[in-house]
Amino acid sequence: MSADEKKTGNENGRTGPEAAGTVRNRAAALRRQAVKSFRLNWRAQRLVWKVAKGYTILDYTFPLLNVCSNYWNIIFSARLLDAVLYDRDPAKLFLTAAALLGGNALIGLLRHLIGTENAGLGFGFRFRQRMIFGEKLMSLDYEALESEKVQAGYKRVERETFNDGKNLSALAMLPDVFANLLSIGIALGVFAEVFMRTHAMRGWLIAGLAFSLFGIWLSAYCDGGIQKCFEECQEKISENCVQRDGYMEYFGDYQRGKEIRIFQLGRLLIGKLMDSHHFNDRMLDERNRKCMRLGCLLEAGDIVVMAINRCVAAAAALAGWITVGGMMQYVEVLENLAQSVHAVAVEGCSLWYNAHYLERYFEFLDMPVRGNRRGSIPVEKRMDGDYRIRFEHVSFRYPGSEEWAVRDLSMEFTAGEKLAVVGMNGSGKSTFIKLLCRLYDPDEGTIYMNDIDIRRYDYREYLSLFSVVFQDFKLFSFTLGENVAVAEDYDREQVKDALEKAGLGEFLQRHEKGLDTVLYRNFDSGGVEISGGEAQKIALARAVCKGAALVILDEPTAALDPVSEYEIYRRFNDLVADRTTVYISHRMSSCRFCRDIAVFDRGRLVQRGSHEELMGQTGGKYYELWTAQAQHYVAET
Repeated sequence: MSADEKKTGNENGRTGPEAAGTVRNRAAALRRQAVKSFRLNWRAQRLVWKVAKGYTILDYTFPLLNVCSNYWNIIFSARLLDAVLYDRDPAKLFLTAAALLGGNALIGLLRHLIGTENAGLGFGFRFRQRMIFGEKLMSLDYEALESEKVQAGYKRVERETFNDGKNLSALAMLPDVFANLLSIGIALGVFAEVFMRTHAMRGWLIAGLAFSLFGIWLSAYCDGGIQKCFEECQEKISENCVQRDGYMEYFGDYQRGKEIRIFQLGRLLIGKLMDSHHFNDRMLDERNRKCMRLGCLLEAGDIVVMAINRCVAAAAALAGWITVGGMMQYVEVLENLAQSVHAVAVEGCSLWYNAHYLERYFEFLDMPVRGNRRGSIPVEKRMDGDYRIRFEHVSFRYPGSEEWAVRDLSMEFTAGEKLAVVGMNGSGKSTFIKLLCRLYDPDEGTIYMNDIDIRRYDYREYLSLFSVVFQDFKLFSFTLGENVAVAEDYDREQVKDALEKAGLGEFLQRHEKGLDTVLYRNFDSGGVEISGGEAQKIALARAVCKGAALVILDEPTAALDPVSEYEIYRRFNDLVADRTTVYISHRMSSCRFCRDIAVFDRGRLVQRGSHEELMGQTGGKYYELWTAQAQHYVAET
């Protein structure tokens, strides 16, 4: 066996058949990727056509006009030159010049009109892209929205779309691809026309074209390789920049500014930012090293091809085989052909890698919207608020966790009840509320409302029954009235009444704009900063104003002392006296006024009854927690 046969047969440690199989597998993988890339780009194109038909049409029209303008100039400039040098016919010279100038004027006018219109439509399309993201995020189940994987995926796609130049449908590339393919077709047509008119130099033309095509292919190959390096580098940088952008947000976040200064976190944050920056530098250096050789070969090839073409054209013109105008046309058409082939190679590579982005994009858009998809039964609107809730052997654990947050929970409560759910942190109290509100669905068991599985109800209608103030409640940088009413148009008297009942009457009087006072300064420099106590009262007013049948307080006052928390709970109890109310707390004293107290421990319901009944069970969890906490109470409640 020769050395060459050994090399072929044992390449990468494989025998001949194995090596051939590897090549076939790679070819098959490339075909699958090509089909996948085509389907993703085609799906994206259909989506863009659906949301922005006018923008799509104009975006394809503009590069086609550029091609027309380019070849119009080449062809009529060559004919004008020949008319001056050879024909000497004023009429023909005038007509040729008029065609050149008139065509340019018409194409230029169309380009200006389309460009101006398309700029406005493009702005609307980019806004629509943001709306697509916003609508999807708003439709996702809370379970998905809380997922770290979903958040990371969204941030990556959002950054690629609006910062890294990726495009939903590759509109930045597809129109140019079609325009350049048209340019290639016209160039070959023009060359064929020159070829048919010049019999004497056909051999030279064929040789020059063959050499040019080889040079063009080589340059296009180099262009594609360079673009591949750029795309691979950009993907790595984009993934890293998601984290970098998170660090950057800390610098401008005034709500975190206190901690950054008190604990002198500036050095730590700048260090992490620099680490991210150094990673990007390493990726760019690696990209430049890979591209340098290809770039040198590309430039050398282009120069040699350009020189040979000019020499062939000049020799033909000197020999009288073609006119001076024909020489200029031949040279410029070949240069256009080379540029168009280069562009198709680069754009094709970009489309190939854009498919990786589109795969992430559609993976995000295709996430199931379980809450809105399941359930169609309308919720009965009962004036008496008679909604009976029953948990039947319900168990749940958070995605990725092996521990049960709630285990085999069975309990029932009915309209008008004041239920207190108490227990230590991590006992499953907040999870119980999330399951009740269908922010999550049970892994086992069933939750019923009026003897119907809550998953059968229309999701939005079911949510409308609840008004919840969570421990980590959030207010928004909207007006005070919008924060309470959760709407732009609202009953101002109703909102004022809710705020006054929540103890914010003085707050309204203190601020001239009243309900139109903007909270925080995120979007309005005239916004007001509010204290933690004021924020709690606004959140409580929001819960009251909604008028929901079931009201839940999930430890929104956990930062207060027991006496203050108890007073707020008692006051809120008076505000919602006619509604079913659930109070969540890890303090036994805070919910003592409720006659029905449920005690949770390690995800299970371990006791239930009134304060007196539970205190009578001296071996129970409630008695244990009460006596352990009693020493910290500064006054009896």
